[in-house]
Amino acid sequence: MIKLLKNSLIFAVVILICQLNYCNFVSADSSVSSNDSQQYITQSNSETKEDVPVDKTWIIKFNEPVDLSSAEKSIKVINKKTNGQVSLSISLSNHDLYVNVSPNKPYDTDNEYILSVDSNLKSKYNRILKNSFTMNFKTVSQVTNVDDMNVSIRQGDSYTLPDIVTATLADGSVKQIGVVWNKNVNTEDPPGTYTYQGSVAGYDKPVNLNVTIRPSNKDVESVASTSMWIWQLQSEVDAYGGIDNLIAKLKSMGINNVCIKYNEGSSPSGGGTNFRNDFLKYVGDFKRAGFIVGTWGYNYFNYVESEANIIMEALDNSDYYVFDAEDAVAGKTQQTEQILQIIRNQYPSAIIGYTSFPIVSYHQDIPYSVFNKYCDFSAPQTYWGDMQWSVAACLDEMAREYKSYGLDKPIYPVIQTYNIDYSDYDIYSGYNFEATGLWSLDSIGKTFVEYIDDNGSKFKQ
Repeated sequence: MIKLLKNSLIFAVVILICQLNYCNFVSADSSVSSNDSQQYITQSNSETKEDVPVDKTWIIKFNEPVDLSSAEKSIKVINKKTNGQVSLSISLSNHDLYVNVSPNKPYDTDNEYILSVDSNLKSKYNRILKNSFTMNFKTVSQVTNVDDMNVSIRQGDSYTLPDIVTATLADGSVKQIGVVWNKNVNTEDPPGTYTYQGSVAGYDKPVNLNVTIRPSNKDVESVASTSMWIWQLQSEVDAYGGIDNLIAKLKSMGINNVCIKYNEGSSPSGGGTNFRNDFLKYVGDFKRAGFIVGTWGYNYFNYVESEANIIMEALDNSDYYVFDAEDAVAGKTQQTEQILQIIRNQYPSAIIGYTSFPIVSYHQDIPYSVFNKYCDFSAPQTYWGDMQWSVAACLDEMAREYKSYGLDKPIYPVIQTYNIDYSDYDIYSGYNFEATGLWSLDSIGKTFVEYIDDNGSKFKQ
């Protein structure tokens, strides 16, 4: 590192500069006495430079080539604590106009020194410096610890790595100290966690900063409405007498968002139904009718690449995708991470969510935290009727658990459309969630339809 000094004859901008034309070289027989060269021990004709690295190289620039042997005799660094002279390595560069002054061993931390150039210094033209000068400097305090740091940002956010970090010094005090990082952060990188390492003067360990880039949520609100989930689309089309009738029924309920099954694990089919084919057959009808069209799949993660591919295919054909993370993904944290990374690397701006059980502590082997890291929203399956809980008990406990486990994505609950009392929907609506999923068109009940007819589909009060 290079630092600059300044006094009446010394200029410091990028390096320590001694301009000999201003110092008025004089002939050798006009040199000052040898005693003057010792003034560096007590003299201080510039302010003390603080926090100097222990391996500091000072560079002094002259406007005439310097004689090396003279520089080795005339330039000294004194340890103010011991009054001893520091062993130096002195060299010339830049056509001998620069004198480089380095310690042979690192300076002591948290210690004061004096750098001195006496007036016996000669140029190669046998001219000497008219006036000596000194500079006081103090080395950095010994740093004993810098805690690892963690930052979470959204993809595309404006963010730069910090210029200073909080360091603990040997005396137990805490100080803000400059840090130099090994690389810059790119907030357009795919969502994930990236580790940056920095160096701090006086500290022999790397400083670690973990930056978690979360998916951008700038478009999530575009799909945040009441959505009707559909399991077997072709069966429902048949039940309503055609796709036009089905769409008309949904519109009559005030619903313009559907989430339709696309895959069973890595396969487009399951239980004799080709979900992908049925979806592709009718997606155009929904889009032409002005619907938001999402897809979902029951996930297994047994074949990482194959399942990632079919999910990305679903995203190519829909506005969003929802992972159905239930017992089949339990204990598959690594596979979950791999699949989510693949998808986010290829589709950094895609809107994806996940649905799973509402009480996290009952299902701790499901990798909720991985889904939370990569997804834009969560859709907990708050089926209080099936659970035989009250509405409030189910929703309140779900909210507590999600908060307790650090699941901080927007919550768009999925509620059941069957075997629920009319009043339950009123209670649910009082929670005013931004969006609600309805499970499902396949099992829709009369009470649900009555509630929708009376109150609309927003489920808000």
